[in-house]
Amino acid sequence: MVPEDGRADDVTGVFLHRLPEDTWWWSDEMFRLLGHEPDAVTPTAGLLRERVHIEDRARLDSALEHGRTTGHPFSCYLRVVGAQDAERNVVLVGDGRTGDDGDVVVLRGFAVDVTAPVRQEARRAADSDIDRARVSQVDVDLARGVLMALYGIDADIAMRVLRRHSQYANMKLRTLAQSVREAAPTAPGRPQHDLHQRVSAVLYPDRE
Repeated sequence: MVPEDGRADDVTGVFLHRLPEDTWWWSDEMFRLLGHEPDAVTPTAGLLRERVHIEDRARLDSALEHGRTTGHPFSCYLRVVGAQDAERNVVLVGDGRTGDDGDVVVLRGFAVDVTAPVRQEARRAADSDIDRARVSQVDVDLARGVLMALYGIDADIAMRVLRRHSQYANMKLRTLAQSVREAAPTAPGRPQHDLHQRVSAVLYPDRE
């Protein structure tokens, strides 16, 4: 449930937009981030845009259009107005998957609520992730650096996206970080520009 004050701090929603059918799928967290109960409304681009602050809608439009036309990673900072007019700061991170003809067929990604104070986020992460102490910090730091470079996001957002991918894929953070690290180096004779495809194959194994 959404808290009585309308806030949904520390929420990371997942979204998926299938372009040929023009249909959207949102995780329960995505619904709550936008001020709705899960499955209470039909996800659409218009409904997403309606919840974005009017001054930030052009930024959202530009990011989604970039993903739809190129399939390349995109990110943007947005102010989202949820339930009871509670405003939150959100980072939208995503990329596209192309079909056999090279056209983008799916946009997928995350909406990360970054409103909560950094201190609160650090405390929550330390309390809720028991396995974190066992994670190889070197692998995690390298994987986080790959996501920072690929999406143009800061270290904190990259870490949260990495954690959410780990939960979404039901994979230990350490295992996911190692896979991202191993996918990043460009082998001799391979083009540099396919880094996005290699990392996407790790992050979305069931979508490729």
